[in-house]
Amino acid sequence: MNILGREFVAEQMPDGWVICEKWIDGVLSVIGNTFSNKKQAHKKLNVLQEYLVKHCTQLGLSAEQYWQCYDEKMLTQWMSQLQ
Repeated sequence: MNILGREFVAEQMPDGWVICEKWIDGVLSVIGNTFSNKKQAHKKLNVLQEYLVKHCTQLGLSAEQYWQCYDEKMLTQWMSQLQ
């Protein structure tokens, strides 16, 4: 799923499904909690998309400006807080 110009995916790991940012070179960076199934992970991915687009719009920033201000650490924190 493309969110503000970055690619995010739900990926199955040995302990369950997680949300990852997928880099251009194919490397996955885990940013989300572990979920028991694919459906839960995709639901959380959709919530993340809604949240990030809304937050970016409220701040009046371009996607590039947004990612300069908010990094992977912030994404991990938001993922743990989003319902």
